[in-house]
Amino acid sequence: MRTSCLLAVLCLPLAGQQVTNYRTDINGRRVADGTTAAVTGGNTTTRMEVTQSINGRQIPKEIVEERVVSSDATGRVVERVVRRFDQNGNPAQAEKQRIEEKKNADGSVSSLATVYRQDINGRFELSERRRTEASKMGDTTTANVQVERPTLNGSLETVEKQVQVATDGKTAAKADVTTYRKDQTGRFVESWRSVTDSADQNGQRVENQAEYEPGENGRLRLAGQTVSRIRKNTDGTESREVDIFRNVPGRAETVAAPALRERQVIEQRKVGDQLIETTLVQRPTISDPNHLGAPVKIGERICTGAKCK
Repeated sequence: MRTSCLLAVLCLPLAGQQVTNYRTDINGRRVADGTTAAVTGGNTTTRMEVTQSINGRQIPKEIVEERVVSSDATGRVVERVVRRFDQNGNPAQAEKQRIEEKKNADGSVSSLATVYRQDINGRFELSERRRTEASKMGDTTTANVQVERPTLNGSLETVEKQVQVATDGKTAAKADVTTYRKDQTGRFVESWRSVTDSADQNGQRVENQAEYEPGENGRLRLAGQTVSRIRKNTDGTESREVDIFRNVPGRAETVAAPALRERQVIEQRKVGDQLIETTLVQRPTISDPNHLGAPVKIGERICTGAKCK
């Protein structure tokens, strides 16, 4: 399939949205950095991401085709095809996914996601199977996830487990995700954890996400934290200030908490049928690594369509 044919999806009337991303170059000029478009027809949705090659040509980066095979009160089945392309716009590895969701009589939900990836000969082979069992009690939803992958002899082996606990209230919410992977003895141990708390405070939404990774002793320690303050504007847009705290890779930290490494200020505004989102960022300078420098505009996102938000 030629690139010109692939890009034709961007010229079709959209039943969803079209998003164009821009970045700011070293001279402060706005440069197009890719477009994402979605087209919906019947039970099929096609999403295409286009980027620029080193020669300035528009080339496809990824195409995702999703088809709803069946959907009713007992659950639904979705088939998804993901086609990826290399930096020159040539087809790369493709992937097929089949997601089966089932609503059980007790209110719980079971899902099975099966992933097939192309080998070097273009044949699709089973590469992953993800089973999820989710149940809800009051405002709390608990999901247990089990990831299986093929072994050398072709059988499937559980390589990862995940426990997700989410609580949603009227003014506050919490999400706790813990991932377990096998250690050298074959036991499943904690390998990653994310805890997100959000609440309404003084007319804005405050979200605090903490990420934990294994430390020198193998136990989880705080590796990074993101604090977001979100304010809704009267026209439906929002303003967001995001503080990012991170440990410096490869350097032993002498303090218990990660240091502030970046602050993002994201402002939205509506112009006609477009939603324009501008991102400014502040980072420490080499001369003063303990303080944030002046804000610099790094990008802009323009969304066109009824589903922009």
